[in-house]
Amino acid sequence: MVSSHFLHREIEVKLNLGSFLNYLKLTGYLGQVDYQLSQVNCFFDTEDRLLSSKGWALRVRTEEQNGLVTLKSEVSSDTRVAIRNELEAPAPYDIATEIIQLKRDIFDLDIPPITYIKEQFGEIKLARLVRFENKRQRISFRLGNNSYDFDIDTTTFSDGSIDYELEVELSSEDLVDAANNDLRKLFTSLTIPFENQTESKLARALDRANRF
Repeated sequence: MVSSHFLHREIEVKLNLGSFLNYLKLTGYLGQVDYQLSQVNCFFDTEDRLLSSKGWALRVRTEEQNGLVTLKSEVSSDTRVAIRNELEAPAPYDIATEIIQLKRDIFDLDIPPITYIKEQFGEIKLARLVRFENKRQRISFRLGNNSYDFDIDTTTFSDGSIDYELEVELSSEDLVDAANNDLRKLFTSLTIPFENQTESKLARALDRANRF
């Protein structure tokens, strides 16, 4: 439990699109993109995976001219939805880029995710686990009586493989069933298999980089 920092509870329905064809079906139906971001994601841990063993994942991200550092907890076991706590803070773009490029120590940052790690684990030595790139398209769309912000991700991993995924963040767990029902109807109408994505991008990135 983090007592001195604010934890945000993230609630997301994540669906595996499975193929580029399904990605085209979905984006073609949804229409105009509200905005698009190119992201570089990099995860850090000790060589013996101390953070992971305690249920945490530390990510540094750059998108456009912004940097972001996020400490994420383990995901809930509910396959319909990914629920986790996270501690997030902005970081200067140039510094975040240097951290990703291993030109600067991540502990140089004086922001909540890093101060929490120091408080809990001391001055541990963090190494870069994995790096991957993501293109995110945001489309606001209404299904039935509900409005959603669709984040459609095209993720390129270190081995050159590409995953296509839809993420829909919800404001409450009470909306999970309705969101899954709305999305299932949409996918059925587009002949896209409805498959909840139960494995995180980090887990998939590590698997494809042969890092366990």
